Amino acid sequence: MLKTNDTGLEPIVALAEGKQTAVSLAQQALKCAEENAILNAFAAIDPENVLSQARASDERRQAGNPLSVIDGIPIAVKDNYLTVDYPTTACSNASPLEPSGFDATVVARLRAAGAVVFGKTNMHEWAFGATNTTSNIGKTNNPHNTDHITGGSSGGSAAAVAAGVVSIALGSDTGGSIRIPAGACGVYGFKPSYGRASRFGVLPLSWSLDAPGPIASSLIEIEAVLSIILGHDPADASTHGSTKYRTEQAPITPKIVNLVGPGFERAEDVNDALTAALALLSIETADQSLAGIKSYFSAWEAILHSEASSYHSQLLEENPVGFSSITRAHLEAGKKITAVEMLQAQKLRSRLMGALMNDLGDWDVLCLPTLPVTAPKHDDEWQEFGGQRVTTQDSMTWFCWIGNLAGLPSMTIPIGTGTSGLPVGMMLMGRPGEDEKLLAIGQKIDKELKLGAKTNE
Repeated sequence: MLKTNDTGLEPIVALAEGKQTAVSLAQQALKCAEENAILNAFAAIDPENVLSQARASDERRQAGNPLSVIDGIPIAVKDNYLTVDYPTTACSNASPLEPSGFDATVVARLRAAGAVVFGKTNMHEWAFGATNTTSNIGKTNNPHNTDHITGGSSGGSAAAVAAGVVSIALGSDTGGSIRIPAGACGVYGFKPSYGRASRFGVLPLSWSLDAPGPIASSLIEIEAVLSIILGHDPADASTHGSTKYRTEQAPITPKIVNLVGPGFERAEDVNDALTAALALLSIETADQSLAGIKSYFSAWEAILHSEASSYHSQLLEENPVGFSSITRAHLEAGKKITAVEMLQAQKLRSRLMGALMNDLGDWDVLCLPTLPVTAPKHDDEWQEFGGQRVTTQDSMTWFCWIGNLAGLPSMTIPIGTGTSGLPVGMMLMGRPGEDEKLLAIGQKIDKELKLGAKTNE
């Protein structure tokens, strides 16, 4: 696949060293997007808008006044982020009720840092699904094999990064919607702790579960984005007390718990890839199980459906046919959840947080495969692994929802491939608010994996 940056360097480094200009990166990205149109990764791109932003960035750099390390870097934006220069549709024919004409806080912060907003990416309609097959502009295809899904709901963002169109894209994550497609497409993804990054201007799916965050081709770029987007936003009360990003060193011997047992089943090839990756590390891991996973999963589903149905109630009444039949069915189902059931779900949520913080002993990071299977084919409705038979939708969220229900910072790093030749990811989850520590440990692990792979060549 054509890469946006052909210098062999991360675009951030290539710009800083003068090996690329913002315009050259933008031109290469536009060409790459066109040549990878089969992926259907984008809902909208305005080439002249992109080049205008890039020219302004080059003028700043030539004057010696770059706004940040990402000044001039093309960044694709998921189509549920409000943007001043593009319509926001959530890839649905049910038009959002929110006013348009301004940027979501995360987009505004990146734009103020000089990022080139490079179009809006395809997504699972209203973020209400984990396959990216339900969208008013059609399904998104996996760059590694277009017969397979990208995962969702930020599938277009992950596909754009994996294909080399851009090196950074924004996603949102309610039950894994950053990590799922990043894992399925073999790139990096990071979901901040709940409340560390502003949700203002991001069309919600479930406001107590949602988190905005980056998908990228390297952890250098993940860190660069987090350094800009984390922190308090007066427009989002959940960020009260949130601090700006601060660089942190990984513990010399981080404590990693590998979650296994009932509820953590995975396909044999996925488990083999994770086991092989862990064997390359100098860090010891301890296997632990966690009881009650099915009840916690049900609580996550109840909260998600209730909050989504509440948010969409007016639009569902005014324009029910604007939603796809499958999204409308989810929203109608959410209306049937009772107040008693919702309160029970919240009680289970608190119980899960207690179990994670207290029952697993002293840990810095929880470890799992990002997905229990590699990316399924588009028409696969069921997945079988570890003695389980579940829908493809549920297989995509099999592990990731835990990070949302408990508000944990969570990330995925690519670790190899399964027997299908498709990517396998390793998911790492940290303690609430310890995003920098999680990233530092992820960087340590990623570096050791790359060194180990090179040694074994």
